[in-house]
Amino acid sequence: MTKKFGMLNFFRRHPKKNGISEVPNFKDNLLAFHFVNAGKQLITREDRLFELRQDGIGSKMKLVEEEEDSEARLAKDYEDWMKSVMQTLENSLDLQKPEEQELLKEAVQAILQEEKQDMRWAGFEEKQRPPWRPRRCKQNHEALLERLVQRRMEEAQSDSGDEIHSSLQQLIICQAKRLQEDLLTVVTRVSSCYPEQENVCQFYATLYHKTLSERLREVAEYTLCDEDCVLLLQWVNQDYPNILNGKKIKDVIDHTKLDLLLPEDMIATLEEQFLTTEEREVNKCLHKILEREETAWKEGELPQLRDKVYCCDQAIDVIQCFHKHVECAQKLLGNEAKAQRITCQMKHFLTDYKTFNEKVMRTKQTNTEAVLMVNLSCLIQCRDYITKNAHLFPEDVKTDCLSLLETMTKSSHSYFTSNMLKELKDLYRKVGSSEWLKDSECVCEELLEKLDRHTQKFNGWDKMCRQELLGGMHKEFLAEYVRKMMKQKIKLSNKTQQQMAASSLCINSECIHTYFTAAGSNLDWLKDILPNLASLLKLQDPDSIKLELVTLMKLYPDLSERHISAWLKLKGNLSPSDLKMILKSVTCSQYQFSETQDSSRSFFSIVRIR
Repeated sequence: MTKKFGMLNFFRRHPKKNGISEVPNFKDNLLAFHFVNAGKQLITREDRLFELRQDGIGSKMKLVEEEEDSEARLAKDYEDWMKSVMQTLENSLDLQKPEEQELLKEAVQAILQEEKQDMRWAGFEEKQRPPWRPRRCKQNHEALLERLVQRRMEEAQSDSGDEIHSSLQQLIICQAKRLQEDLLTVVTRVSSCYPEQENVCQFYATLYHKTLSERLREVAEYTLCDEDCVLLLQWVNQDYPNILNGKKIKDVIDHTKLDLLLPEDMIATLEEQFLTTEEREVNKCLHKILEREETAWKEGELPQLRDKVYCCDQAIDVIQCFHKHVECAQKLLGNEAKAQRITCQMKHFLTDYKTFNEKVMRTKQTNTEAVLMVNLSCLIQCRDYITKNAHLFPEDVKTDCLSLLETMTKSSHSYFTSNMLKELKDLYRKVGSSEWLKDSECVCEELLEKLDRHTQKFNGWDKMCRQELLGGMHKEFLAEYVRKMMKQKIKLSNKTQQQMAASSLCINSECIHTYFTAAGSNLDWLKDILPNLASLLKLQDPDSIKLELVTLMKLYPDLSERHISAWLKLKGNLSPSDLKMILKSVTCSQYQFSETQDSSRSFFSIVRIR
């Protein structure tokens, strides 16, 4: 046994000169808070005592007496030293002056010195090391800091100015302030007292996180009121991460290494309660808006006029109500996908709105048209909102909502244009006839004059709503014009007639476009439809016609073989074989262009021919 320890050169006595110590003794160092030096003296004494015990110097009785006496004194001195060190550590978070920081630094170094001594003995069996080793100073130090953090969090008090609504709010406000203040103290004052490798900021953050987590888990076990549910979710998902990502804290604390503040099952329960409440609130809010509009309509009220235009406050109310709740859910849950659950309420609202809109269309009240105008404006604004905020909606909900809006918009447009189209029916018969060929400008003017009598009533609409309706009318007017031309009531048997017809188409196109854009349509691209078709009438060479058709199919991928055939049959001098060759050559190109079809430029799909 002695031979095994002969190799340990750290068990050596420190000689004295003339029997007088050249350094302060243990008590002097302890009173002066020189913990490191005092700790070194204790380590030297324990090394000597253990060496004596191993070597067996003197009589056994004397050895026993000396060891018992010295070990007892060593234990007492160590106890006094530890008490003083721990008292210093206990004041870690109350540092104010530089000298207090130096004192804490001394205590920390002393603890690490003791830890090092423990490690020197770590490789020996229990019988081969001093009975008082390991002392586990660092472990005691960490336990002390844990108790310190728990005590400070329990003692946290709210400011008298805080307006407290519930015990949970009091708990969160008090502990949040204490946690933030203490972590800032650790970062700015305490951390400099520890070696960098100790990562004391992360250690303190873990302690505060654990303490707070335990307290919140106790609270979350019980059913919370809706207000406290929101408060707790906001703290867990927003406020607490904001503290950890604060300017001075985020650089020294890695919050990704911290456990979840609340377990996933508790978070899921809170989220379910919150989302259920939000769904109920959104539904209630939207239903109240719809109920208000329906009541006003039944009582014969007209929508509000501003600058001689009917205003659509309901659209603003619907969008604001909906967006407010969805945005709140996104922020509170920190998850866009979870918040999407609320958006189903928009689909439910639009379904009910469709029922309301259909009721209005079936009545003959004096306010029916005005209410439908405002409803149409609401539909357009809701559609634009959903389109611009598509990320808020699950794909299926977005599709269903847009489909409902499109159906309602079409039925509303139809309500306002059906009578007009009936009156224009007789005039449309002249398009593409021999009468049109003789005086196309007169036929076009007659159509537009009758149309104008109907469109005057749209002057009281808001710009966006009028633009939407007139744009649709513009497109439908041209589609019917082209359809009538394709009925082939005339045959343009020679080049002169074909060029005359092409010229008439271009003149008519200019008149139609000027009228509709002045009325409110913004579909500027429609002005090229008739001129592009006219160019086919002017061309005589089949190869040139093929090239022109390829260009047109790029512009209008919904231009079908049936449309092309009907239009080219106007050319009486085009042989059946040439027509067949042209159609065959463009069929291959048609598939290619249809894959890149731009639905916003769809036109020929509404030109229905037999």
